Amino acid sequence: MTNRTTNLPLDSEGIPILTELVSTEELLDADTTTRYGRYNRMSTTEIAEELLSSELFQRQLDEVASELSRNLRLQTEQALGTAIEDVISKTLDRNNARSFELIRVQLEDALPELLAKVLQDQDVTS
Repeated sequence: MTNRTTNLPLDSEGIPILTELVSTEELLDADTTTRYGRYNRMSTTEIAEELLSSELFQRQLDEVASELSRNLRLQTEQALGTAIEDVISKTLDRNNARSFELIRVQLEDALPELLAKVLQDQDVTS
């Protein structure tokens, strides 16, 4: 089997589109001529153990875990934000105009300090 180092065309998701067929004979030759041929003689458990102990696999696993963690946090923040907005809206709708005004005044009084703290925590202030 020849070593093909050409650039493969990619589909819209970045997955290579294979354009050349490999014959059964080439696959059988590859078993004895490539470094991957030894996997044919290993059990699935041995292959899994080797993959799990691989530094590259561990880095990829870390990347997947990190991405999932970021996505979970974003979804949680979005869900909580919507829920909090709904609760505040319903509460304000149930109260009379006086309660609304008292809450609004308290929020306006507290908002500058809260914003300053958030900006300071995020190092956004200049």
